[in-house]
Amino acid sequence: MQETHHKWYWHYKQKLIVLVLLLLLSIAGTWYLSDCPCHADVYNAYVFQPFQVFRNMVLGNIPFSIGDIVYISWAIGLLLLVVRWVYYLFKIQSYAVTLRYAIIKVLLKIGVLYMFFMIGWGGNYYQQPLAQYWQLEDCNWNDSSIIVFDRYLVQQLNATAPYYKQYSFKDVTRKTKAYYKQHTDCYRKAKGLDVKPSLFGNWLQYMGVQGYYNPFTGEGQVNKGELHFILPYIISHEMAHQAGVGAEDDANLLAYALAINTQDSSFMYSAYLNLWLYTHIQLRMRDTVVANNIKKELNPITLSHLTALREQRKKYRSKLSAYTGDVYDQYLKLNGQQDGIESYDKVTVSAWLWEQQRNGKLVRLYIP
Repeated sequence: MQETHHKWYWHYKQKLIVLVLLLLLSIAGTWYLSDCPCHADVYNAYVFQPFQVFRNMVLGNIPFSIGDIVYISWAIGLLLLVVRWVYYLFKIQSYAVTLRYAIIKVLLKIGVLYMFFMIGWGGNYYQQPLAQYWQLEDCNWNDSSIIVFDRYLVQQLNATAPYYKQYSFKDVTRKTKAYYKQHTDCYRKAKGLDVKPSLFGNWLQYMGVQGYYNPFTGEGQVNKGELHFILPYIISHEMAHQAGVGAEDDANLLAYALAINTQDSSFMYSAYLNLWLYTHIQLRMRDTVVANNIKKELNPITLSHLTALREQRKKYRSKLSAYTGDVYDQYLKLNGQQDGIESYDKVTVSAWLWEQQRNGKLVRLYIP
């Protein structure tokens, strides 16, 4: 009995020491990355990007999402863990030591996962904002500006809609990778980029999710059944994350700028439409009458697409989307994104500034 007690004590001590070391390493790593954007650049160039390329080489040829399977297995494991711990609590006198040890083991696993998260992705949240990196001059953004930009987007939608062509999921993915190689300085000719259809399919819609980047496997997952006129922008957004862009508004900005640079009417249309959705909502909050009057200028093709989008959202509306939105909001804030999920909307300003800077010209896109 005494020998068993010493064995348990030694296991406790070992696990606690490792846990403390992981905590100290995490604090040191976070402090290093947040101290200067240049440190995040070093992380991106020498840690994240080589690791992302390696992960894509290993998992890229697998046609289904390993990241989805990982998350499903974790969900099942978490459920079994809760059941086991409830059992231990009901028999606390017999399992007190076992429960304490189990808690330490779980905390240790969380610590290891967090370290893996930081190595495989987390450091990108400390990068210099893309708008600053591109030296977009911050000018007065007011009600007049948003009206001008909203009307500009409507004009561009009307110009590109007649030439819009529906692409398959596979074609959009292939074209997006080619466009990243052609129009950006993406690391090693975009070898770390590849998006897969999510195994969750339309169930993602119930969560209010169109696609996501898995920081552990480096995969981008997108709902294959997403509306075709949304896909080019969403896939470009997820590949922006694979290229090392952390912030959501920056990924939106890169997806928009890339699509415009392609001169591919379908990609341009998708980008203009997604940006118009952000901009129109913000304008409606300021002046509903003006927003509705500008919307009336939209072409029949875009109006039909908006109807399809509205019907899709109505079909998959659920309380789960609000819950997952709150969870992701807290996740972003914990990783230095102070605006949380509201950061998505910031692309309205940065895209408008980018349009002012390029002044109708095509420019090469540099990624931090």
